[in-house]
Amino acid sequence: KKKKKKKRDVSTMMRFDAAPVIFLVNNRGYAIEILIHDGPYNQIMNWDYISIVKGMRHDGQGKLFTARATTEGELAAAIEEAFSPEKSDHLAFIEVCVDTDDCSKELLEFGARVAHANSRKPNPQ
Repeated sequence: KKKKKKKRDVSTMMRFDAAPVIFLVNNRGYAIEILIHDGPYNQIMNWDYISIVKGMRHDGQGKLFTARATTEGELAAAIEEAFSPEKSDHLAFIEVCVDTDDCSKELLEFGARVAHANSRKPNPQ
């Protein structure tokens, strides 16, 4: 079962010197919602996730490595650094920036089916 990590979970990991590698996939919005029913309400402000994570360090304590990857090369370099001997004892937070439209064929098909179902009139019973 997948569980979304919350800010307090990341803060607790740093407090106890845990050293996971966390990937946040940032598509700058609600991709599935846009596929189902696009509108201006799906255009959200992009957060500075790295600053949020850095802000969790109390008085600069806790070993933290952060990176933002916008290309495959940047992602490869961030992963390599996260697993380097110098950073292997750091909590690594890597933000992977992808295009809002970057989604699987299955997600596109699902969005189309749900959008179609949403467009039907309710069935009174």
